[in-house]
Amino acid sequence: MTAGPLSRYRDLPVLQVRHATRGVTRSLPIRRTLPAPQAVARLHRLTGFDSMDLLALRFLGREELYWYLLDANGGALPDQFTPGELVVIPPAAPATVVQRS
Repeated sequence: MTAGPLSRYRDLPVLQVRHATRGVTRSLPIRRTLPAPQAVARLHRLTGFDSMDLLALRFLGREELYWYLLDANGGALPDQFTPGELVVIPPAAPATVVQRS
């Protein structure tokens, strides 16, 4: 199990755990700590119809980058936002850069 190139878990090692009854399972370690605050590309006032995955699709071009919006807003969970609240929309470049060897 590897994390995709746009995942917040990319480049983290995969742990293998041996269980007496389940055999070997593979998993990722706990999520890394939040990065330092980045430059704000824009602010967006939420409506009752906004969701983080749709905002990620609209502003970052990929809905699977919803985690990047959550990290930019203090690591809040999607259900902690309310209509009328301003959310930070960070620049897309750092989240979409993929390092290739």
